[in-house]
Parts: sequence; structure tokens; C-alpha cells
Amino acid sequence: FKLAGHFKYRSPLSTKCKGLPKVVPQYKDEARTRIVEAALRTFTEKGYHQTRMDDIAKRLGVSKGALYLYFPSKEELFKGCYETAPQAFSEILHSTFKDFRTPMQNMQDFFDKMQDRFASNSALSYEIFAQASRNPTLRKILKENYDEYAIILTRFLEEMKERGVLEKNLETRALAKALIALWNGMETILTVGFPASEARRAWLEAMKAMFGHAEYSRERKSRASIAGP
Repeated sequence: FKLAGHFKYRSPLSTKCKGLPKVVPQYKDEARTRIVEAALRTFTEKGYHQTRMDDIAKRLGVSKGALYLYFPSKEELFKGCYETAPQAFSEILHSTFKDFRTPMQNMQDFFDKMQDRFASNSALSYEIFAQASRNPTLRKILKENYDEYAIILTRFLEEMKERGVLEKNLETRALAKALIALWNGMETILTVGFPASEARRAWLEAMKAMFGHAEYSRERKSRASIAGP
């Protein structure tokens, strides 16, 4: 249920390179990866507004002009930092809810995974929201990202309906939007200093209120099936 707080720096490649590969197909992806990693680290350290393309180029040890061969603007570079997040979100969803633990156990595991992957730099996330209110390009990037998350989550909720975990009459698209908003609210209380344990407890209480009846109904049907006629 993530919109913007996915700026955790994860680097399998070193950004301390002497230069970038040439802009040819076999090297372009590697170069873009290095630039995105350097940009994300710099955005995290300095903030989006204070970061200049010069800062990112300096971290990589290349000229600013070399960055523009791959990303024509800072906004496009930010978009590059965003691109892998929806897939990561989808993987967390499906890996968390693939087994047969209780929904509440899954919800707690989901919270922990989301916090680890996405909520480590919520301050940058909220700076981006503020910038987007005045920057149409950033606002468009956020909207496109939101739509991707909503599609992924809506499909997942439809799968849950088919499995009998959710009530058949739920409108999954609207529910997906509500859950995205709820997760952003969890990030808000983390940003202002509440401990993760309190945010987790609030999340689980909300999930219990929203889905607890479905869990109870499923358990009742399971017990009836075991007992037999």
C-alpha cells in the first residue's frame, strides 16, 4: 500500500566508478543502474530540492553532461528511482499472503516487510509530496505510480475474493485506494516520531476492523466442515 516512501537505498553495485559505460545497448542498463543508485543516495542525504545534477555527477566521478545522456532532467532521474518500487510491492504482497497462516499473522508480516523495504526514508517521501504540489512533472510521476499500485492491489484483492478470504460484494478498486491511503497514514505517524511498534499496532487494529469478520467467517466454515453434518 505504498505511494512515495520507497526510498530505501539498496546497492548491489558500487557507485564509486571512474566513469560510466558508453550509451550502447549492452552497457546502457548498467550505467542507468549506477546513476539511479547514486541519485537515490544523494536525494536521501541532501533532500530532493537541494540535490543538483552536479552533486550526483560528483558522486559518480563523471561530468554532469554524462548524466544527461541517460536522464534529460532531475525529474526523469527521480522517475528512474521510482521504477522498481511497484514490482517490489507486488512481490511483498504475494510472498506474504501465499501461505495458510491467519490473515492477521499475514498482515503483521506484511507491515514488517513494507517498513523494511519502503518506510526507511519517509522524510524524503513527504518532501516529494510537497514538491509535487508545485511541480507538474513530479505530480504526473506520482499519479502514474499511484495508478500502478492501485492496479496491483486491486488484482490482488480480486484474487483474495476468489479464494474466499474477502467478501464477494466488496468493490476492490475502492478498497485498494483506501488501503493505500491507510499505509501513507502509517508513514505519517512514523515521520513525526511515533515508534514502529505503535504504528504496527494501529495497522493491525485497522486490519482487524476491516477484515476481522472475514477471518471469523472463514474459521466458522472451517470448523463446520471438520465437524461434518
